[in-house]
Amino acid sequence: MNEAKNNAGLARGAESMKSHHATQRLMAGMLLFQTLGAGAMQTVARAFGVTPTRRWTWLTLGVWATLPALSLLPLWSNLLNPVLPDAHEHVRYAVLSSHFQEAMAAGIWYPRWLPDFNAGYGYPEFVFYQPGYFFLNSWLAVLTDDLLWRQLLTLGALCLIGGLGVYRLARTFVDRLSALALVVLFQAAPYVHINLYERGDLSEWMVIQLLPWVLHWSWCLLAPVQRSTMGMGGRALCWSGLTLVLAASFYSHPMAVLFLPLVVALLGMLTLAGTEHQAPLAVRLRSVLELAGALLLALALASPYWLPVAQLKPLVNAQVALTGGFEAWRNVASLSGVLFDPQAFLAAPFVALALSGAWQGRGHPFIRAAGLVYLVLFLAMLPTGRWFWHLYPFSLMQFPWRLAVFAPALQVVCTLGYWHGSNRHSVLRRLGLTLGLLALTWSAWNYHDFRALQVLGEPVAGAQLDCVKTYPSLARPNMALATLDGGEWLPARFAKNPPETARYTPISQTCEAQLARHRAALTGHLGVDQFSNRSTLNWMTSDSAHWQGHPQPGHSPHALNYRFAGANPGVVVIQQIYLPGWSVHVNGLALTATTIEEQLLPDGRMQVRLAAGEHTITARYDGPPGAKQRNVAIGLALLLAAAYWLRRLRKQGGLKFEVGY
Repeated sequence: MNEAKNNAGLARGAESMKSHHATQRLMAGMLLFQTLGAGAMQTVARAFGVTPTRRWTWLTLGVWATLPALSLLPLWSNLLNPVLPDAHEHVRYAVLSSHFQEAMAAGIWYPRWLPDFNAGYGYPEFVFYQPGYFFLNSWLAVLTDDLLWRQLLTLGALCLIGGLGVYRLARTFVDRLSALALVVLFQAAPYVHINLYERGDLSEWMVIQLLPWVLHWSWCLLAPVQRSTMGMGGRALCWSGLTLVLAASFYSHPMAVLFLPLVVALLGMLTLAGTEHQAPLAVRLRSVLELAGALLLALALASPYWLPVAQLKPLVNAQVALTGGFEAWRNVASLSGVLFDPQAFLAAPFVALALSGAWQGRGHPFIRAAGLVYLVLFLAMLPTGRWFWHLYPFSLMQFPWRLAVFAPALQVVCTLGYWHGSNRHSVLRRLGLTLGLLALTWSAWNYHDFRALQVLGEPVAGAQLDCVKTYPSLARPNMALATLDGGEWLPARFAKNPPETARYTPISQTCEAQLARHRAALTGHLGVDQFSNRSTLNWMTSDSAHWQGHPQPGHSPHALNYRFAGANPGVVVIQQIYLPGWSVHVNGLALTATTIEEQLLPDGRMQVRLAAGEHTITARYDGPPGAKQRNVAIGLALLLAAAYWLRRLRKQGGLKFEVGY
């Protein structure tokens, strides 16, 4: 018996090793393709008699073949070893991605409610949690059903977006090879690795990769030379690009909602203040108004995310994540934690490179502004900024060192000062090169690998994730595995009076076997023994024996549809907790929110009182209240923006898209 088990284990290990080697060969092939891609394209072009033009030289082809490989720098170790990293967020992002995508597949364009979470009683995760990363992950589900590879594809797409943004930003100032070097510097920044492999906050990591585009489009809008040479169509393009990437950032993380408007506004004001001799006051004021308009429209476009958070937060258990050890002013970082520790958030070589580069390029308004913003953020992370973290709403951020999210992109702009100043001092290029090599050495020494996540003694990948994603529905209410967080989004009534048992959801035979294999360990994690105390509640139930209910055609976890019949009056319990936004219909007639709230059980589950006879009950979470008003406001904001730019285009006399750089 033991021998059979050992053989099975060896077989699984061999299969895993075979898969690992196959992945390594695949990645090595991709890297070889990137290296030889330029030569191959040049050879094909010549074979067909196509003479490379000035635009498509060997160097150009080489750059575009190399750029993806360099952009993927932080992800290569995970691609070569495809398992979940042992990060603070554990399996959370992979599991949430699965449930989010299932809701989208059910026809919900913006999933808010996870019906299988919280022991099967439902959880308003995406009423409050940022959806940006999960939208991108769900769109990539068309390529693979494997949760791990879908996560790697999502991260890879973000790497490419970030790398291309850095390259485009840098090319405004420097040559192509220098721009590629800055892509490496960006992706090697400490907080890029820490967020990916230590913290695992992939939403925050998404903001890091979007920020180069924020800076690129901001400079496109602010540059005095471009204002004088760019057509109005090009200016409208810069403004639209800035608005859209800001909105995407706001959907990605509350850090962006709270701090990105301040960063962009401060960067814009400092930049325009430095161009007083290059542009008239009226032109600079117009740029300020356009920058403010982009920020306001982006906030309006992202209001379906952040406004319900502000509206409904008082109704849930959010204080568990905002008090005690989570108070921001208590968590300012020490100087060594920011600069010198092996897992330093900024790291001394990168800070020295950024600040010295900003000093050398202080004659350029954008570089000087980026250096000042970088310095302000650096000081705000330290005890010097403790007073700031007492201020609302910034006190909601829990950890001041999260400001490091802005560092990689700002460091790129600051480092451009070496190129800007090298025309005056020959030693600057060597100084920048030395500091750059020290920064990359620091990164390579400290961030060259990651730890694989072990769940039940095995690395998490492939089929195991398909079982792990069911744990939130199996765990006892109020256990960490039931919500994969501290339960901060539980309605207050449920948090105080949770049911004793989970509403069991059937799982596959493979997962049943995994539960049996690790029964003792899982009992501790789930808070219940799945083989001795298994509940089997339906989505809707009645305590009255004479009431019978059955799901109807079209029923799904995201759109409950039951038919009940009874000879006497009775009560039907909807096995989901309540939060404003639930829609319940009895025989096609909607129950008012007041009626639903008056009939809630002590633990917050919904119930419906029925007269004798047959009744059809439907229930679904339609989203936070106020959606129509938000959509009308967004529509008006878009109309105002369109009217402004159409008027300016008409005044110029046509649509011209010359960007001028």
